[in-house]
Amino acid sequence: MFETIQSLIDQEGQICVPARHLTPRANLYELGMTPYTAIRLLLAIERDFRIEFPRDSLNRQTMATMENIVRVIRAAQFAPAYEWLQAA
Repeated sequence: MFETIQSLIDQEGQICVPARHLTPRANLYELGMTPYTAIRLLLAIERDFRIEFPRDSLNRQTMATMENIVRVIRAAQFAPAYEWLQAA
């Protein structure tokens, strides 16, 4: 999962260092990511992982680090199963 996210950061995040050199907690905004490139990254993540970010996670904090991004991806991947259980 991290390799895919790193690749997408390199393509869409436009930060000053290759993503493979970052720690999971490195702040992408401090490395040059802008709100515009964060949206491009978010859309690329949704496309590649076939998920939809929950509305409450659409904020600067979510896209600030790879660690946060992974957390939201995992939550979004399990959301359909959780919704199905709630409806049962």
